[in-house]
Amino acid sequence: MPKLKPEELESRHREIVDAARRCFLRNGFHQTTTDDICREASITPGGLYHYFRSKEDVISAVIAASARDAVDRLAHLAEQSANSLSSIRALAATFSDTMRDAETDSITRLDVDVWAESLRNEKLAEITRYGWAVRRDWLKDLIANAIDEGVYSPEVDATGLANLIMSIWLGLRLGRLIWGDDFNPEATLQALFLMHSGRLVGQRRPQPLRPQAEPSKPRRSAAASA
Repeated sequence: MPKLKPEELESRHREIVDAARRCFLRNGFHQTTTDDICREASITPGGLYHYFRSKEDVISAVIAASARDAVDRLAHLAEQSANSLSSIRALAATFSDTMRDAETDSITRLDVDVWAESLRNEKLAEITRYGWAVRRDWLKDLIANAIDEGVYSPEVDATGLANLIMSIWLGLRLGRLIWGDDFNPEATLQALFLMHSGRLVGQRRPQPLRPQAEPSKPRRSAAASA
């Protein structure tokens, strides 16, 4: 293989990662072979192993790249926003767009494959935890800024809320995959936004029913008691 400049090596590395991701999304993690990746990336097996030692290394690179790309997109949204509240609104809009994206189910299937494999492979589990921690830490910093700006109450724990939002987000994606056409993204997201804004409970709470008073018994006269 001819000697490449560092930037050329980095570019080729990313091309292979992108090609592998397309294969994984199309065929699944387990069904994709290294030959599939080589064909998609227009590279020989020898060329592939110049950059990666194994298929496991390829999937690790795909996970890390996906996490970086997600954070880069989120950071770009934040840079275009005037403050934390605007960033949160932009993030909510991104949630909505993603739930309507036709590729979301394929991405979720790939995540499920990776999570299942992570239960048996500690190296893959470690890179998976890292990938989601990168996303969560970005969200945690956004929430911390929102607390400082008065968007959220000072009693809010930034890490706890970030964990909750990430868990809800993953659950929404799984719900869409499991229930298919029975999953209504608009109604589900509306419920999420109502919960987030504290508007699930109506302004007027129903009053408890008062127990009916027992009919009073007529008093007996003193004569009758005698």
